[in-house]
Amino acid sequence: MPPSERSTQSAHPPQDLYSAEARSLHGTGRVDVSGRAGLPAGAPRELGGTGQGYDPEQLYAAALATCLHQAVVIAATETGVDPAGSEVTARVRLGDGGAQHYAFAATAEVSLPSAGDRRERVIAQALRICPLAEHLDPPPA
Repeated sequence: MPPSERSTQSAHPPQDLYSAEARSLHGTGRVDVSGRAGLPAGAPRELGGTGQGYDPEQLYAAALATCLHQAVVIAATETGVDPAGSEVTARVRLGDGGAQHYAFAATAEVSLPSAGDRRERVIAQALRICPLAEHLDPPPA
């Protein structure tokens, strides 16, 4: 690509493809997502909650697993790998950073049975596609 095209493209913000909204209201025990009926939400027992509903870490793990899995399917298809049987498991940990500061860590495992020697290439491409993957530490290998 000529330099003039690159500078023109970088001067424009990316085009929105989709947007979603979630709203959490105190005392409701739910989070409303994009105008749909609310998901039950709450704090885990380990943090003094009832353990009923989804906590933020579970919701983030679900979003990360879904985003990365969709990216794996796209990358596999583009690379000529059959994504059948693929699976992504995301884990999120909340740690105590002291003085009411919390530390957050996310990891993921990717299973892609038919990738063979193309597995690393597919995962590297998927990590570039999924915007949530930048929070993985370490990224899946």
